[in-house]
Amino acid sequence: MAAPRFGKLTGPVTLGVPPWGVPRLGSGVPLVGRRAELDRLHAALTAAGTGQAGAVLISGDAGVGKSRLLAELVEHARSRGMAVLTGRCLDVGEVGLPYLPFVEALSGLDEEHAQSLRQRPVLGRLLPGLAAPDGRTGADQAMEQLRLFDAVHGLLGELAGERGLLLALEDLHWADASTRDLVRFLLSRLDAQRVLVLATYRAEDLHRRHPLRPVLAELSRLSTVDRIELAPFDEAEAGAFVSALTDGALPEQAVRGIVERSEGNAFFCEELTAVYGAGGGVPTGLAELLLARVERLSQPARRVIRVAAGAGRSVAHTTLHAVSGLPEAELEEALQESVQHNVLVSDRDGYAFRHALLRETVYGDLLPGERVRVHAGYARVAEAEGASAALAHHSMRSHDLPTALVASVRAANQASEMRAPSEALRHLEQALQLWDVVPDPELLTGSAELSLLWTASVMASAAGEPERAAAYARTAVAKADATAAPESRAYARHQLATTLLPLNVYGSEVSTVVDEAWELVRDRPPSAARAKVLALRARVWVWTAEHGLTVDELRVCAEAALADARRVGASAVEADATITLAVFAEWEGRTGEAIQLCQRAIRRAVGIGAYQVEYRARLNMSINLFFQDRIAESVAELELACRRAGEIGLPWADGGVRARCGLAWVRFLIGDWAGARAAAQVTEAPPLAAARVRASTLCVLAAQGEFEQLDATVRGLEEHSRDALTRTTTAIAAAEAALWRNEPERAVERAREAMNWLAAQARMEVPNALWIACIGVSAMADVAERARRRRDHATLDRAVSAGEQFLTMPQLHSHWPTDGHLSFEQRAPEARAMKARVAAETSRLHGHDEPALWQVAVHESQRMPYWRALAQWRLATALLARGDRPQAVQVLRQAHDTAVDLGTEPLRAAITALAKRARITLSEQEAPPEPPSTLTPRERSVLELVANGLTNRQVGAQLYISEKTASVHLSRVMAKLGASSRTEAVSLAYDRGLLS
Repeated sequence: MAAPRFGKLTGPVTLGVPPWGVPRLGSGVPLVGRRAELDRLHAALTAAGTGQAGAVLISGDAGVGKSRLLAELVEHARSRGMAVLTGRCLDVGEVGLPYLPFVEALSGLDEEHAQSLRQRPVLGRLLPGLAAPDGRTGADQAMEQLRLFDAVHGLLGELAGERGLLLALEDLHWADASTRDLVRFLLSRLDAQRVLVLATYRAEDLHRRHPLRPVLAELSRLSTVDRIELAPFDEAEAGAFVSALTDGALPEQAVRGIVERSEGNAFFCEELTAVYGAGGGVPTGLAELLLARVERLSQPARRVIRVAAGAGRSVAHTTLHAVSGLPEAELEEALQESVQHNVLVSDRDGYAFRHALLRETVYGDLLPGERVRVHAGYARVAEAEGASAALAHHSMRSHDLPTALVASVRAANQASEMRAPSEALRHLEQALQLWDVVPDPELLTGSAELSLLWTASVMASAAGEPERAAAYARTAVAKADATAAPESRAYARHQLATTLLPLNVYGSEVSTVVDEAWELVRDRPPSAARAKVLALRARVWVWTAEHGLTVDELRVCAEAALADARRVGASAVEADATITLAVFAEWEGRTGEAIQLCQRAIRRAVGIGAYQVEYRARLNMSINLFFQDRIAESVAELELACRRAGEIGLPWADGGVRARCGLAWVRFLIGDWAGARAAAQVTEAPPLAAARVRASTLCVLAAQGEFEQLDATVRGLEEHSRDALTRTTTAIAAAEAALWRNEPERAVERAREAMNWLAAQARMEVPNALWIACIGVSAMADVAERARRRRDHATLDRAVSAGEQFLTMPQLHSHWPTDGHLSFEQRAPEARAMKARVAAETSRLHGHDEPALWQVAVHESQRMPYWRALAQWRLATALLARGDRPQAVQVLRQAHDTAVDLGTEPLRAAITALAKRARITLSEQEAPPEPPSTLTPRERSVLELVANGLTNRQVGAQLYISEKTASVHLSRVMAKLGASSRTEAVSLAYDRGLLS
C-alpha cells in the first residue's frame, strides 16, 4: 500500500466564523489556570529586580499556551516599570537566520539607548545602521564572536540598570547555532545583574538528534536556570477557557466535546471553538499545521502513520504489523522515526498518536479506497481475535455490511453483559441501521428486530437518555402491533410506559398505553408480560389523578401481579409489586410493615440483579425512614443507592439520578450543605441527568447567597434544558434568590414560572407546590407591609390579591381518589414545614403576622435547620411587634447561631438587621448596638404623625407648631434618612426600626 504525500487535504475539514467572533490568545481572553507557573515566574522576576539574575526555560507542546504565559509575564514586568525586550526564532530551515531573536529584541531600542549601542560597535552585526567591524576569519572570527557576546551581555546589564530587565525569547527549538551559542553564553554568566531571561521551546519538536537538546542539558545544570514544563489544561481549566472564548455562549455539551477533542491544548481549543457549528471536522488551518508534522517524515513512516490512523487512538504492534504489510525491520525503523519526531508515542504493547486531533487529521486525509483497505485489514485481525466491537466498527467502515450487522449484535450483547449501556446502545443503533439493507438479517443474527428495539430502549434508559428510549419503545409498539402476539404487544406498551415515566410530562400517553396493555392481557393466562402490566397498573397514581381507582383497587392489582409473577417465575416483577404494597402500607400508617416489605424487595432484587427494582426499593425505603425521623438511616440508604449505581455501571439510569438528587435534597434539608453540593458533582453525565443533578443544589446556592454562581447555573440550565422537573427547580431557586435580593416582583414572576412548569408534570408534587406558594405569598407579604406603611391602598390590594392566587394551586387542594397518596405527600416533613410557613406568611400578607402560626412553622421545621432559623427570624419579628421582647431575643439568638453555622449569609444579614433595629445583642459578649438614628425627639414625633397620614398643617396643629416649622422638621428627617419624599421617609424609618 503506497503512502501518498501529505499535500491536498481530502478528509473533512471545516471553515466558518462563529457568531461570537472568537478572540485570539492574548487579546483579552483571561488567563486560565497556570497559577503555580505564574507564581514561579513572578518570584524569578522579583529576584531579578533585587539583583539576583536568572533564567527560566519554558517547554511545552505547540499551542499549549507558552506564548500566552510569556505575554502575561511581559505585561506584569512592564507594570512594575521593568525594561522588556522580546524576540522570536522562525522556522526557516536547518541553517536558520543568525541571531534572529536578538536582532528583533535589540531593534526595538530607541534613541534613548543610542549611546549605549555606539559604545559597542560590534553590535553592528546585529543592528543595521550601526557600523559593523571588518569581516575576519579563523581565530579572529572566534574572538569577534566573543566580543559580540560580551557586548550583548554588557548591554543587557546596562539596560537593566536599577529598574531591571526581562529578555523574552520565543521558540528556541528553531534557533540557529549562533543563537544557541549566545543563549548558552548569556545564561552561564548570569550573576548580580537585574536581568531575567525567559525562553520558550516546543518539547515535541526535540527529537533525539535535535541540536538544542545538549544545550538544554548543559543549561539545566546551572543554579541560575529554572525549567517549567507547561502541561495542557486539565478538564476544568479547558472548559473554563472555552467558556471564556465564547462568553459562555456554547452549550455545556458542546464545551465538553471541544475539551475532549482538544486534550487541554489551548490552541486546539481555540481553533475548534472558532468553527463550532460549521461541521465536525478539523479546522483547515489546524489540519494543515498538524499534517506538516507528518509530511517531513520518510515515506515508510508516513505509510505506517496512515495505517495507524485507521485503528483509532492506539494500536498494538502485532496488529500494525499485520495490517501494514511491512517487513518487521522496516516497520520498526518507521516506528522509531515516528516516535522520535513525537508523532507517535509508545503505549504499553503498541503505539498511540501524541494528539487525538493529529490522528483525526491523518485519518481525514486518507483517500476513500485507502480507507476501505485499511479498515478491511483491521477487520480481519479483529475477526481472528474474536473482538466483536472492533469487528463491527471496521467491517462497517470497509463496507462489509453483513459482517458488521452480526458483529454489532454480538458486541451489543457483550456490552450489555458488562453493564456498559451507552456502548451497547451504540452497537444496537448500528445493527438497526443495517437491518433493512442486509439480506436475511434474522437468519444471520439469530435475533428479531423487535427484540433489538426493546433492548435499545432498555439500554437508552439505562444510559440516562429517556427521550431516545421512548423513541425506540414507540417504534417497538408499532412493530409489535404488526407482527406479534398479544403478550408481546402488551410488553411493548409496558416498556414504552416505563420509558416515559422519568420524563414526568407524558401522563396522558402513559395512561393510554397502560390501558391498552391491560386490555391485551386481561383475559390471557398468567405470563411475565401480564404480571408486568398489572404491577405497573397498580402504580397509576404516579402519572395521573384521573384514574378513578381507590387504594383497595390498586392493591388488588399489585396482589394479582404478585400472584402471576410467582406462577411464572418473574422474580423482578414479584419484587416490584412488593414495593408497591409497601407504599400502600405507608399510606395507611403501617410504617413498620412498609419497611419490612421494602427490605424484602431489596434482598430479592439484589439476588437476581434487578437493578432498577433495587433502586426503587431503596428510594422508597429512604423516604419511609425519613418520615419516621430516622434521618441517618435515610441518608445512608440514599448513599448506598448512589454507590450501588456507580458499582453496577448505571449511574445515569432514572433510579441512579433520583437517588443522587434525593441525597442532595435530604442533605440540604438537614443542613449538610457541603454534602449536598458533593452529591451533585457530575462528570460525563448525559444532558438530562446532568441538568437534574446540577439543579438539585441550586437551593443551597440561594440559601448561601452565592447569587452569581446561581445566576450562571440557572442561565445555563434554562438555555439548554426543557425538562419540566429541571425548570421547576431552577425557577424555585431563582425565586428564592430574588426574595433575598429584595426583589419581590421578580420573586413572584419566577414563582409563577415554577407554577407553570409544575402544572406540566404528571407526578403529584405537593412539597414543591407548597414551596412555590410560600415564596409567592412571602414576596407579596413584603410588598403589602410596605404598602400599609405608606397608606398605598391600591398597591396593598394588588399585593394581597397576587399572594392569594398562589393559594389556589390545584396541588394544594386536589382530592384524588387515592386519598392515601395525597395525605402521604402532605405528611412529608418538608411539606408539613412548608404548609406551616404558608399559613404564617398568609397571616403576614393580611397584616396580622400571628406569632402562634410562626411557632407552628418553627416546630414543623425542627429537623430542617435552615427553614427553622428562617421561621424563627419571622417569629422574632412578630413577637417584637407585639412587645414580647424577652422571647424575641431568645428566638432571634437561636436563629442567628444556626445561620452562622450553616453559612447562610442572606438569612444572617436579615437577622443582624432586625437585631440592630430592635437593639438586641445576638450574644452575651456582644456590645449593645448604637441607636439606629440621630433623630431628635421632635423629629421623631413629626415622623410618627406623618406615618399616620397627617399633612404638615395637621402635624403642626397636633404639636402646637406652625405648618412651616413642621415642614422644616420633616425636611431634616428626610435628609437624615436619605429619602426623596415623605412616603419614602416613612418606609425607610420602618425598615430601620425607627417606627414600629
